[in-house]
Amino acid sequence: MANATLALFSLLSLAAPAQSQATPQVRVFLYLGDLVEITGSDQSFVADVFMVARWNDPTLAGDYEGIRTLDLEEVWHPILVVVNERATNRSLPEVVNVDPDGNVQYTVRLMGSFSATMDLEDFPLDRQEFNIWVIAPVLGGNRIELIPDTTASVLRNEQLSISDWTLGEPELVTKEFLATPQAGPLQGVALVIEARRKRGYYVIQVLIPLVAIVLMAWTVFWIDPSVVATRVGVVVSTMLTLIAYRFMLGNLVPKLSYLTRLDYFMLGTTSIVVLTLFVMAGASYLRSQGQEDVVNRIDRVGRVAFPVVFGTFTALVWFL
Repeated sequence: MANATLALFSLLSLAAPAQSQATPQVRVFLYLGDLVEITGSDQSFVADVFMVARWNDPTLAGDYEGIRTLDLEEVWHPILVVVNERATNRSLPEVVNVDPDGNVQYTVRLMGSFSATMDLEDFPLDRQEFNIWVIAPVLGGNRIELIPDTTASVLRNEQLSISDWTLGEPELVTKEFLATPQAGPLQGVALVIEARRKRGYYVIQVLIPLVAIVLMAWTVFWIDPSVVATRVGVVVSTMLTLIAYRFMLGNLVPKLSYLTRLDYFMLGTTSIVVLTLFVMAGASYLRSQGQEDVVNRIDRVGRVAFPVVFGTFTALVWFL
């Protein structure tokens, strides 16, 4: 969609300020007013962003006092495109403020959804980088140079709505966009926001219940071997609970071509429970053959081996 939009812009013709044949320079400032939500399942985030563009147009200079307010369409202005914009609403009037020296300022507020390419291999221990990325498409052969406006040191609001992420200090940087190899790169400006997912929620709401479910299977080694139906029923119930839990957790991440940490943990715990089920089936067969001593030995080994294997696997997944 973004490439199609850029292709359409490339067919338009809009003259740069008549006073100069040089590449017009536009200073861009981006401010994060709020970050409402980050959704891994559809690779997006919802934010409230202010964008300020400044440039100089000597044709608008004049002998007058104060700041004039003009309609945006009455003056030359760059067409600014937010590359990763999905569905946003633009507020504030479509006007520019012009001072007697021809310095022009345009301010717009963007509220809505932006796309984000997220690497979720370490989910839920991951760190992500989110961008608000602005470019100026080539119009009628005239390139516009976008420059980060670093005059302001504060790039985000201290009070944000997001509660399950910890945000670092944003940076305003130059970032090139390549729509097609033939067109060449376009210089843009991006507000880069680094964020770390808070782990407390997932530890309490996901991992602890998951560990408790797996430990249900451990209890079979403490149940009298004569109660075969109960032992097998406990393991089967654990297996079904794990499967249901996996479907519930599927809404937290998108369908990926790779496995996350949580996926590895789910696969490993499921394998341990399946192995326990096979052990119980074998123990039941051995007991039917009158080998109670072997069954009791299996139970004693399982009482120690199960938590050791599960604990070692857990440590490998979450701490390496």
